[in-house]
Amino acid sequence: MSVAQIARTAEASEALVHRYFAGKSGLYLAVAEAGVARLIERQRAADAALGPGAGRRERLECSLHVYLDMVAEWSVGWLTPLRSPGNEPSEVIALRRDARRRYVTLLRELFELPADPALDYALAGYLGFVDEVCVLWAERGHPAADRAIVIDDAIAAVAAALSGRGWHGLT
Repeated sequence: MSVAQIARTAEASEALVHRYFAGKSGLYLAVAEAGVARLIERQRAADAALGPGAGRRERLECSLHVYLDMVAEWSVGWLTPLRSPGNEPSEVIALRRDARRRYVTLLRELFELPADPALDYALAGYLGFVDEVCVLWAERGHPAADRAIVIDDAIAAVAAALSGRGWHGLT
């Protein structure tokens, strides 16, 4: 889709798109930034609603529900970079990598893990697992009956990855 087509769809002028976003890649970056921020905002709100008595597993499960909601809500935009990652502007790739690093940090904090490269690899691997499972779930049309399977498998994946490093905090 051209900048002119995007501007017409948004009922804006092409000049405004160029002025505020410096073209299509800048607009794409702004949309990706907004998506990441919205996901984090929703996850923080859902986590806060659980209250201080919630355990690690409950918090992780809640986070996965929020993530699946976003995958279903923004399916096309969410799937596109995972299906063809080479087509993204370098700024968006950097944004996604930074978001992944932040999620590793958030998971480390949730599980009360020390800073340890081996644990970071396990957590990053878990996040890759979640994305791949969500791709399959999205390609199947987000079947509601499969949500519990996706969540259970994701929790099992992170528990297995971390137990390989001697941590058993979800069991």
